[in-house]
Amino acid sequence: MRNIFHSSVFLLAIALTSTDLRAQGDITLPLVNGSFEDGTTGWTIHAPEGTTAAESMPDAASLGRKGLRITNPAAGNGFEVISGPLPVNPGKTYSVSFWSGGGGRKPGVASAKMVFTRPKAAGGVEILQPAMASIRKWPGAEISGGLYFGNVIMAAAAPEGATELRIHIIPKRGAEVESSVDIDDFIVKELADVAPQAPRDPKLGNPVPPTDPAQLEAWLTEIRNDPWRGKKPPRIVLKLDDFKAVKGGGIHQRWLRVADYAAQKQIKLSFGIIGNGMETDANAFYTWVKEKHAAGQIEFWHHGYDHAGDGKIMEFSGQPFEHQREHMARTQQIAKDKLGFAFTSFGAPFNATDAATLRVLQDEPDLKVWMYGNARTPAGKIVLQRAFNVNLESPTIIANYGAFIQGYAHNRGAEYFVLQGHPAGWGDDRYAEFQKIIEFLLEQKAQFVLPRDFIANPPAPVILPAEAGSVKKESVAD
Repeated sequence: MRNIFHSSVFLLAIALTSTDLRAQGDITLPLVNGSFEDGTTGWTIHAPEGTTAAESMPDAASLGRKGLRITNPAAGNGFEVISGPLPVNPGKTYSVSFWSGGGGRKPGVASAKMVFTRPKAAGGVEILQPAMASIRKWPGAEISGGLYFGNVIMAAAAPEGATELRIHIIPKRGAEVESSVDIDDFIVKELADVAPQAPRDPKLGNPVPPTDPAQLEAWLTEIRNDPWRGKKPPRIVLKLDDFKAVKGGGIHQRWLRVADYAAQKQIKLSFGIIGNGMETDANAFYTWVKEKHAAGQIEFWHHGYDHAGDGKIMEFSGQPFEHQREHMARTQQIAKDKLGFAFTSFGAPFNATDAATLRVLQDEPDLKVWMYGNARTPAGKIVLQRAFNVNLESPTIIANYGAFIQGYAHNRGAEYFVLQGHPAGWGDDRYAEFQKIIEFLLEQKAQFVLPRDFIANPPAPVILPAEAGSVKKESVAD
């Protein structure tokens, strides 16, 4: 199984999306106590005495009343938490979905894997190599504690001869300090064979992914019953990317309707401006931005100079320090010249940065807030972290109310959320989804704030996993 847990596979295995794997004909398997509401019933803990603590508790819950907190003491020898067996059919694909994060004051790192077995003639079981799933997921994942819960999806096909599937959770061995990970809400399914889809007319674009009405109502009921888990309503930053003038120097109608709607609802917005879009004569655009900036309802922030990227090299990832410094400074200077103010907040194109970006930011005194930045090395900025499953869009560009509600339900009680969107890509159906999200948040008494509002009222100190070098829950999706 070692090859399954190569670090590159870990990165592919962490599926922090709201993708709904359900299809007509999927079969949910009878996993005992997958939500840990009944303590550790149905799960087995293999550990030397005193090595571990695996406790079902309210603080570890993503949904419901309880979740499982797994704690590995400093210099522990490691241990495993193993589910009960589930019957499988060779050749069929099985998915395991769960939520992980949290960890309390000392979040840590763990591994999860799907283990297929068959009985031995002499007794016991033989572990078999998983087969490739029919979907683009992997049978193992590395998980970590942290500020937000994220949805992890693993999948594999049962190999020839397999009769049972178990889930193994393995905290990191040899950690330097005691650390914990919270896990909750396991669902195991045998996936139906997916019938070929009829090709769509490309002119129609991609529709908003559907959400099962019964499941949506279940999430909403969970929220109504305990809106904030005993904490304050969240602060919300609306991080809207790629704002620029249209041909002729005006503003696209899709941006204007978002701004008008926000003014009607008396909520704040933030628009990320791309620097080279201000190297043209766009007086109407500049006038509008100045007026909104002065009114204080919209914060305009630094979203790079050219938003360039080819999949591997991005404007602020993979480029030399000098290139990044020049792009950062040029956009700031253009803003001062054309708008009359420097940007206070920064969000990288594709949310991709590297060590050179840290040096650049350290030398940029006007920038105070870094959205979706590196909380481990904040470069002297206030870093606002990303909740990957709590977002305006899923997938990118497609505003999705159902996916948002799913992620929000699993992350109630968080201090803040930075919600990313791309209004230029919102047709009427996607814009309606955005409106539904805003209406929901208003009902939740959320406080809509600007990124720069965190300067005077910063978030609580960030707690990071003890070691998370190979755990990357980030995506270059902008």
